Amino acid sequence: MTDKTTAILEKMMDVASFRQKILASNIANVETPGYKAKDISFQKELNAAIEGSSNKKQGYEVFETTPTMINRDGNTVNIDTEMARVAENTLLHNTSAQLLAMNFRMIKDIIRGGR
Repeated sequence: MTDKTTAILEKMMDVASFRQKILASNIANVETPGYKAKDISFQKELNAAIEGSSNKKQGYEVFETTPTMINRDGNTVNIDTEMARVAENTLLHNTSAQLLAMNFRMIKDIIRGGR
């Protein structure tokens, strides 16, 4: 029993979890020569979930980020940028989790008859 709101909130958490892995990989490879920083578009994936097209898709569209500066060794990871993205992503994940918990509490209250 899931409504559209629950499905979207679950998708938001899934996207944020996947993005966290990508960002962690970027940070882990900050000193790897030639490594290109990657990301996904949280907004694009959320829009796909809202439109209902995400069920047809396998995985997420991962892309190389546009670097502000490329290191001499070809690495495009900027640790400050990645840490800011991690903070933003953590906030999105935590907010989604809180909204999902509130949604479940409301459903539970409805089932109990509003008590």
